[in-house]
Amino acid sequence: MGMIAGDLAQAALAHWPVLAREIGLDPASWRAALLAWREDARVARILLRMEGPDGARLVLKHEARPGDPEKFAAAMAAHLAVQAVYAQGVPELLAFDVARRACVMSFLEARPLSVLLEGAPLVEQAALLRRAGVWMGGFHGASPGARRVFQPKHTVRFLRTVMAEVSDGARIVEEPGRFLACAEALCADQSLYEGRETVTAQTHGDLHLRNLVLGGAGCWGLDFAGGRVVPVGHDIARLLADYAILHAPKGAIPAGEVLPPEALSAFFDGYGLVAAEDPSVQLLLRNRVLAEWWGLPARAVDRGLAQARRWAGVQALAARVFAC
Repeated sequence: MGMIAGDLAQAALAHWPVLAREIGLDPASWRAALLAWREDARVARILLRMEGPDGARLVLKHEARPGDPEKFAAAMAAHLAVQAVYAQGVPELLAFDVARRACVMSFLEARPLSVLLEGAPLVEQAALLRRAGVWMGGFHGASPGARRVFQPKHTVRFLRTVMAEVSDGARIVEEPGRFLACAEALCADQSLYEGRETVTAQTHGDLHLRNLVLGGAGCWGLDFAGGRVVPVGHDIARLLADYAILHAPKGAIPAGEVLPPEALSAFFDGYGLVAAEDPSVQLLLRNRVLAEWWGLPARAVDRGLAQARRWAGVQALAARVFAC
């Protein structure tokens, strides 16, 4: 497993006996194998596949960092809330311990959407996004809010706050002049999104490509961040901008758009609750490109490999979306 993963695995396995007994299992009858782990300055998390009698399999998850029991409790509560209304869309949460920041879930034969999209041709990417759209439509439809008139002023007001910080040096971004030109272009289009209806729903809160997993039997969401009841464009923009930045063939994106038409239409064919023209989707997709820009380290030397890849994707996408 490697030293760091091994250390995390040992920490996770120290919690296994308590959790196993809680769901009526003999902890000594199970063996662990590494499923996934992440270790950086902010997060230390491991998932172990637990293999038991008669081929039974479960997932043991442990977070060493962040060391915040309240945040872990909120994540467990958010997962249980979704499980109560959309059980087919999440792995079953069987047991958890807030103090230990550990839980046991059902095992899924699935891989992250991010992995499945990597290097796939556009036609396959579109098919995957359609499945993601079906999942998200089911998730949003399970805890619906209401139809309401979209208010772009809130997004534009916050964006102008960021622009002011960039202008006066309080917030440092790479290529500040270009960033401000792109942001101003979006602000200038505010009227395009005024006076039009959208739909609200209970949202995921952090729906990036790694938080959806797909297998032959279905699609499932992970790591719910307890999002608010807000326009559905918030979740949609988070997921689709992540795809556009990291995986979409940029040459297939028309000027002024964020995604290739094939990918966009496939997602909304699956989603069903709103169309691609929904004002919250259109504004928040474009705003998300800017949010990724201001969220990345301003200096190239401060970016890791993953951040460098994301930066290159943001810049290529911004040239398409904003023509600046």
